[in-house]
Amino acid sequence: MAAELRFIILTEADFRLAIQSFRRSHPGFLPDGAVENWTESENGTLELALTVKGGVTTNHVPFKIESHHVVEILVRFCIENNIPIPRAGRKTWLLKDKGMGLRINLGEKEVSAAYAELEALV
Repeated sequence: MAAELRFIILTEADFRLAIQSFRRSHPGFLPDGAVENWTESENGTLELALTVKGGVTTNHVPFKIESHHVVEILVRFCIENNIPIPRAGRKTWLLKDKGMGLRINLGEKEVSAAYAELEALV
């Protein structure tokens, strides 16, 4: 059976928009502040550097995002920007030169589920 592998690559600006969008739909997910940059940690989380202003004080706050939340951020971006992605499929993320990638792997099991979804639509 055939398999499919897709990559959806977001620029740095796109990923910043994706984070802001996720924040709107998930209040309290991140502290208020500007996202300065991000790096992948050794344990598979995404580490954000936030700049939080309070009065005359500016603090630089590190914040960790679990892997499944990064995938949720990327999937939400795709949905909001009409980028079709299959419900079935193993979704993971990867960081490349400040850009962010959503990897979707449809193996034999997922391809079968995708076909079933299509059949239901017909």
